[in-house]
Amino acid sequence: MWVPSTIYRELADYGSDSPVNPYLDDAVEDGWIRVATPLPGVRSDSFNSVDDPVVEAQYLADEFLNRASKYPVMNNWRDASLVALAVQLFERNARIRVITHTADESLAKACICIPPEFGYYEIASRYYNPPQTAKHEFPTVGSLAWDGR
Repeated sequence: MWVPSTIYRELADYGSDSPVNPYLDDAVEDGWIRVATPLPGVRSDSFNSVDDPVVEAQYLADEFLNRASKYPVMNNWRDASLVALAVQLFERNARIRVITHTADESLAKACICIPPEFGYYEIASRYYNPPQTAKHEFPTVGSLAWDGR
């Protein structure tokens, strides 16, 4: 399971001497979650100058999320890194399926809509409506499987 570095940092607690992530550190230490290296591109780059599909996917997701958000530009670039990471994984691996897990409904939609624009169709996105379902459904071993709906 992969987590974009921007989302890992967003969830971290910086109150102690060294930052800790109470949500993900145990799983990282146990080896079933990997934090991806930082993705290329920054929001201030001109979209017209982008020729990397990973960066382009992040721009498209950022725009999609900004249109759907009541707080455009706030966290959307970081959230869009989930879509960019999916495209990066497809770019590096010839035969994979990607399943995203999120508690953000717009992000779940972006994860399904944007990778196919780059020719990647083996993607599913699981949306959890917090706090009710997240406590009971996110993530279970069954939900990590392609057919585990």
